[in-house]
Amino acid sequence: MFTVSRRNLLKSAATVGAAGVGLSLARLAGARAAETITVVEWGGNYFEAMKTVVAKQSDINVNWILHTGGSAAILPKIKAMWPNPGIDLLTGWDVSWQTVAREGWAEPVTLEKVPNLADIPEKLLVKDGAGNIINIPRTVTGLSWFYREDTTPFEIAKLDDLLDPRLKGKICFPIPTLNQNVQMVSLALAKGGDEKNMEPAWNFMKELARSGNIGRIANADIDVSNSISSGETSITFNSNNTYTELNRNFKMRLLNRMDPTTTGFRTFYLQEGWCVLKGGNTDAAFKLVNFLISPDITAEYNQLVGTIPASVKAAVPDVAKQFLFNNEEMNKYAYVPDWSYVSEQSDSWMKRWEQEIQPLL
Repeated sequence: MFTVSRRNLLKSAATVGAAGVGLSLARLAGARAAETITVVEWGGNYFEAMKTVVAKQSDINVNWILHTGGSAAILPKIKAMWPNPGIDLLTGWDVSWQTVAREGWAEPVTLEKVPNLADIPEKLLVKDGAGNIINIPRTVTGLSWFYREDTTPFEIAKLDDLLDPRLKGKICFPIPTLNQNVQMVSLALAKGGDEKNMEPAWNFMKELARSGNIGRIANADIDVSNSISSGETSITFNSNNTYTELNRNFKMRLLNRMDPTTTGFRTFYLQEGWCVLKGGNTDAAFKLVNFLISPDITAEYNQLVGTIPASVKAAVPDVAKQFLFNNEEMNKYAYVPDWSYVSEQSDSWMKRWEQEIQPLL
């Protein structure tokens, strides 16, 4: 049953998107290696986990560049520096890959270059206009609503509870460029819309902003973790990675198995991974990612971050099993938006947020 459920999840999951702001540079000092590549990676426990597994090989040395919030902010920088972006391996998810595919930045991925790609479900692979695979998935994850039980004054049962005056200052809400705004897509779905009809979401968002219940606007995942950990806020929408990290220290409640027709809560499934950019040390980059998606190594990485391996041969960590849905549960609780369409709305959604929501906060 577990294997079937997992395969259903992997086959049902679409590739994903994310966004953020700014960059910070970090370097990993390690043993001298024959080859060196520059890799863009997320910060926090993603970075710590990736350093741990990269250290298990000695053929490739890594210079790290860290996203400060997500993967979309670096794309204009790559465009400005192209064809010499100074990056060999880019971490991202489907909204990033939509741009990479359109711009033609990716070195095509083949089984000859990445033999362990054979263990990745084809449904997770993104192709450019010429039919070339451009991504190497590493993780299937989910985005859901959740809250910290000891700092939330009552049990959250439905999306409309977010307007309850007892939650004054208790909500940590991500800006549209974080999670590619699927937190607002969830509002739209609950109110009769979807990603292509966001007016119900904007109307609800204005009401929520006026209520005073939003105590923190998150510009990056670390803002979510810090706000919930400190007790500043209690309720948020973010990845199961953030939930897992918080759940190690606090009693958290995940709102991922609640009937959306009566509660409004949904889970969004997605994948994340890498893209090898053209013009750099591509052979070394492919060699490293092939090692990193090998069953044992990718299982260890996903164990550390609490997510589901994209490789069907890798063991799923116990901590991530609560995020697994079988086919029936996927149909009932999950939603996969049109990521290509969503990727095109980032700028307009952020501008509208700044004009219509920000002044109300």
